[in-house]
Amino acid sequence: MKFSAIVVIAPEELEQQAIEDAKAAGATGITILSGRGIGGEAKKTFFGMTFEGSQSVLLMIVAKHISLPILKKMQALLVSEGKSSGIAFTVPIEHLTGLDMGQIMKFEQHLHEQN
Repeated sequence: MKFSAIVVIAPEELEQQAIEDAKAAGATGITILSGRGIGGEAKKTFFGMTFEGSQSVLLMIVAKHISLPILKKMQALLVSEGKSSGIAFTVPIEHLTGLDMGQIMKFEQHLHEQN
């Protein structure tokens, strides 16, 4: 079975919806990290203080065939009217160790349900 890593960087307020959407599309486990970013646009200020929004970084290891449906869900959540509030991408995994056999069984079950 081939695997992909999915990385989603989204505003903190969209974290829960991103998790629910990813799980609905077949993700079985998600690692969540907090982050801050520097974008291409000028930072917003409020009374001379710089405001930087918090971001959530979601990491998922999924069977390769599940990665595109998850990515499409993230696009629907993060992109609206040509504006993006986050980013999501996949990375192929060449070698992998430590994956729980229960997750592999869930991947296989999801594959059988799709067919």
